[in-house]
This record gives sequence, structure tokens and C-alpha cells, in this order.
Amino acid sequence: MNTMHTAFAAASYGTTGLTQWIQDNVITLIVLIAGACVLWAARGGNIAKGVTIGAGVLIGLAVVGLATGNNATDIGNFVVSLFKG
Repeated sequence: MNTMHTAFAAASYGTTGLTQWIQDNVITLIVLIAGACVLWAARGGNIAKGVTIGAGVLIGLAVVGLATGNNATDIGNFVVSLFKG
């Protein structure tokens, strides 16, 4: 029992593992979620709604990707350079 207590005490908690997993599997997640949304909407006969929901999910995933990555400033500079010329 003492070794199990020591193992739990040594464990560190956080979201680094989840964040890394999402970054490693982002393309698979996007395709899976988009496909599920379209299939779900097709079941009800409304493909346009499914595509709208899928696009919203993709935008949400992009925002999460920007939040978890360290390259938001670089992407912002790139977008500004598109308009500055």
C-alpha cells in the first residue's frame, strides 16, 4: 500500500498530455468531426445545417489550436502583412 501511495504522490497532473495528443491528431479530429456533423445532418435531411455546424466546429478547433500553440503572434504578423502589402 505504501508504494501505491508514493506513486500517486509522484504523479503530476495537468493538460500537457491532452494538448500534445490534440496537436498530434488534429487532421484526424477535423475530418472525423466534419464527417460526423454532415452525417448527423443528413439523417434529418438538412445538409446545409450540417455543413454550417461543421464549419463552426472547424473554426472553434482553429481557435483552440491558436490558444494551445505558441505561434499566435507569428500568424497575426502574417495576416497583418497581407493587408500592409
